[in-house]
Amino acid sequence: MSEALEKFQTRADLARYIEETASAAVDKAMAQGGPVERRVPWVTSGPVGQDSAGYSVLKAAAFALGYLGPDQAKEEIHVHHQLRELYQTYGFVPHCGHQAFLVPLASAHLPAFEPRGQRLQQEVREKMTANRHRFDPDEAAWILRRVHPRTKALGVGSDLAGGVLVGFPTLGELIDLQRNMEAFAQAGAQEIALPPNGRIQFPKLTGGSTAYWVGEGASISESQPSTGSLDLQAKKLGIFVKVNNELLRFASPSAEGLIRFDMARVAALKADLAMLEGTGGTQIKGLLTYPDVKTHTASTTAANGDTFQPEDVAQMEAKLPDAVAAPTAWLMRKDMFAAIMNRRADAISDGDSAGPFLFHPSRSAADAPPTELYGTKVVRTSQVSNSRVKGTSNNLTYIVLGYFPDWIVGRSGVMEFLASGLGDSALQNDQTYLRGIQHIDAGPRHAASFVWCDQLVIG
Repeated sequence: MSEALEKFQTRADLARYIEETASAAVDKAMAQGGPVERRVPWVTSGPVGQDSAGYSVLKAAAFALGYLGPDQAKEEIHVHHQLRELYQTYGFVPHCGHQAFLVPLASAHLPAFEPRGQRLQQEVREKMTANRHRFDPDEAAWILRRVHPRTKALGVGSDLAGGVLVGFPTLGELIDLQRNMEAFAQAGAQEIALPPNGRIQFPKLTGGSTAYWVGEGASISESQPSTGSLDLQAKKLGIFVKVNNELLRFASPSAEGLIRFDMARVAALKADLAMLEGTGGTQIKGLLTYPDVKTHTASTTAANGDTFQPEDVAQMEAKLPDAVAAPTAWLMRKDMFAAIMNRRADAISDGDSAGPFLFHPSRSAADAPPTELYGTKVVRTSQVSNSRVKGTSNNLTYIVLGYFPDWIVGRSGVMEFLASGLGDSALQNDQTYLRGIQHIDAGPRHAASFVWCDQLVIG
């Protein structure tokens, strides 16, 4: 290449050569009567060197509203078309038709039943995580102050100065972020991908056969096992986010982290609450509403609330079926766990609470904060209610123990995304409203794998 360029003494010589070559090509095409297409060599449109920059939810929203052209949102548009074509082959129709923009929630939940789906799954996984190493915590703090102007300026270098409030360490996939925030996922719930038709059924035995001792020549009594099924049908979970338009115009990895984190947090809180106490119908049917879930009454009862005692730990575990060799987690509120960990026996006089700790007898001041209760992991969450009622008390809570792999969470692999700048508030504040719809359902494979203790005093 260097030898070929030596004959050009100046830039003008090189430009003249390119022009003469292009003119000769045009003259040749005209002489042959063919179509003339005059092109400049090695020129591309759109951002240069960014075709593998990764996937951005913000760019998808900005393109939908016209802030960005198609050349600036190539990856997002390409993924949308791929997802739409893949899901259409399975009969999936978005709620908003062609107005909806499909955004990947998690590559692991995409329908990879054939080679095309498998290739798309791998491609989406790489794109969704491509920008995670470009995260800038200082920029995220600045964006957070722009979105919430009344927030105080805090540093990120020290946890004491506010660094713990910067909660966007990666740009992982949306469902991965959501799963990390859900109490059920932390407790070990099983995750599956909902098929594109939104329904999946798990057959199960609800009653077994019966064995009999019989004498010689005697007939064996007939027994018939009973069967049932766990039916998961997609429930629509909506996520609504207000975004300052500066984030769409000047999209960055930090802004992307802010939006993904907020959408994942909102969805996780809503899903967790429904998985505990949901009424069914348009939402998930909650664990505590299944009649086969075991119940336990605390050892110390009172008219206005019961007190959880150390012996209740073993008694609750004893109510689990033999098929559950060991439970995987407890679910309770943070203040409830703190209260029972700090409860002490009496030492000298009744009620002095100066003796050894009841629930952690060997505890010392040098020990790290406990994370287990008699060897079983404790998942602490404010989604557990503190408004249960007994007598005149309306601030009671409950504790759940169970084998959480028997709780199945089914999710769709895409979110239906819609962006709008319409409305008086959005127009006046220069904001964009983002609405995402994901499809999710959950239920127990065996409800008897869980036991809960209700109407407990926090203390």
